[in-house]
Order: sequence, then structure tokens, then C-alpha cells
Amino acid sequence: MADAEREVDDVLSGNVLSVQELNDRIASVVQDTPALNGVRCIGEVTDLHQNSTALYFTLTDGDAELPCMLWANRYQKMDADLEDGTEVILEGDIDYWTEGGKIDLKPWEVIVVGDGDQAAAVERLRSELEERGWFDDEQKQRPPAFPERVGVVTSLRGDARYDIQNAIHEQDPTVDILVKDATVQGSEAPTSIANGIHHLDRSEEVDSIIVGRGGGSDSNLQAFNTERVAEAIFTANTPVVTAIGHTDDRLIADQVADVATITPTAAGEYIVNSREEFFAGEVKPLAQQLDAAYETFQQEHEHERELAEAVDEAAASEGLPPVYYKAAIAVLLLLLLAITGLWLGVI
Repeated sequence: MADAEREVDDVLSGNVLSVQELNDRIASVVQDTPALNGVRCIGEVTDLHQNSTALYFTLTDGDAELPCMLWANRYQKMDADLEDGTEVILEGDIDYWTEGGKIDLKPWEVIVVGDGDQAAAVERLRSELEERGWFDDEQKQRPPAFPERVGVVTSLRGDARYDIQNAIHEQDPTVDILVKDATVQGSEAPTSIANGIHHLDRSEEVDSIIVGRGGGSDSNLQAFNTERVAEAIFTANTPVVTAIGHTDDRLIADQVADVATITPTAAGEYIVNSREEFFAGEVKPLAQQLDAAYETFQQEHEHERELAEAVDEAAASEGLPPVYYKAAIAVLLLLLLAITGLWLGVI
């Protein structure tokens, strides 16, 4: 028996738990801990979504998050209207979901405090930037139709980098891609992202910049709701395309960007498709106009040819050529001489 197999058998002969067994043990600890039952917690609602069975959301204080699940029939009996940004006090039990291995808070009481500080701060910034005109269409730059070098600001460890690269190179492998590593989540993210944009904009001669990351909760994406990132995008001389975690144009960075796409893959496809749009919007209409002009020329040329033929036919119908007239006159003169000769008796 090989050493590796012997080692595995030795381990299995001991107290080895299955995942289900370990999760059951964790659930028992959670359920039997009085400090985790009947807790009250204040925070802000984010990432709210629901189905016919329950509401799911995240409770956050800006630094930490806690998943929550509220049964739909229980919510319907509550005097509470939850939405993203609502600050609430929840009272309930901590629960451990053994199948998924996740912990969450299941509230039985919800007290609405008001608008959360985080959501209110974002809305204040959004209003300020809108007043400055940072969202105006007149400020938008159109990415080039034929990019040679595309800069990407994202985490080197994230999937967004590969999604963007694959989307571009599947359609045009000649495009050069330069990735600037950035922290895209947490307190250091705004500065890291902004520095990445500045660096590519000023020193790398890129044609356009994609700023992206994969999915995440609202709290995870807060860096893209900061003035630091918004200013970097707005002041960039290079067109900036955002692709931030499957959001639909609801982050401040998306509103400031020259183009906002929903996913990193969509951003890559947009960059390459811009040349197809150029052909469709610029070259194809010109080709159609050229075809129409050539057809008109052909029609006019045919018309002129028909007119020339008509003129020739008209000229021909006015009489016989002069030689026929001369021959006829000569015959008439001969006849006249013959008649005169007969009349004089000469002939």
C-alpha cells in the first residue's frame, strides 16, 4: 500500500465529519447559543430582492454586512416598507442554513428608522454632480472606432479582467490590452481605482479605458459611488467605459462615464463593436449614396443616348441624300431634251 493511501486510511479511521454533519453541528451551536437568539441590530438595507416566499437583503453599517431573510407572509403583516437605503432596527434570531452553509438573521420585527446615512450620502453626491453637469450628454466622449490599445482598470485576481480580454480578443486579437491592477472593494478602493484611471490616461497612450469589476453587493460597490472615482472619470481625456458588476446604470461612476455597460463582457464587446457601428453608421450609408449616384448617372447617360438616336432619326426622315436629288434632276433634264427633240423633229 502506498504511503499516501495508508495516510488516507489512517485519517478516515478517525473522527472525520461529512459536510452535512459539520454543518449540523454548527447549526446546533448557533441555535443553542442564547446570545444569538432574540438579538436586535440596527443597520441599512441593501441588495433587497424578493420572491413569493421571502425577502432577502443585506443589513450594513458601512463597514460590516449581515445577510437577512424575512418570510413574505410575515412581512405582509408588518407596518414596514423596506427598500434599499432604509435604516431599520431588526429583532430576530440568528440562523444557520445547513444546506448552504450560510448564516443569516431572520427578523420577526422590523422598525423603520428612516433613510440610511449611506444611501443619503450617495444621493447628496449624485445631486451635487448633476448640478455641476457631470452627467450631461455634452460631456460624453465617443470611444474610437478602431482602438489599438485599450486600458483596463480592475483587479488582476478578478474574473472581470478575463471577461474583458476574451470579449475583445475573440473578435479582434490585434487589440493591445493593458491591465492596471486596482483594489475594487473596501476603503482603499476609491483611491486605487482613481489612480489607475489617471495612470492610463496620462502615460500609456491608450485609446479608451474600461473600469470594471464582477458582481457584488451594494456595499461592495460603494467605491464606484464616490467623488474620487467620479472625478477621475470626468477629468480623463481618454473615453471611459464602465462595467461594474451587473448593475444597470445606477452607480454614480456609470452616470459620469462616457459609456456604461452592464457587464465586463459587454464592455469588451462594445469596444470592438464600435468599429462595426462605424461601418454601419458611416461607411455603409456612403456606399449606398455612391450606388444611388452611379445608378442616376447610368440613367442620364441612357437618356442622352436615346435623345441622340432620336435626333439622327429625325434628321434622316427629312429627305434623301443630295446625290439622289442630283440623279433625279439629271433624268428629268434628259427627258426634257428628249421631248424637245421629238417636238422639233430632230429626233
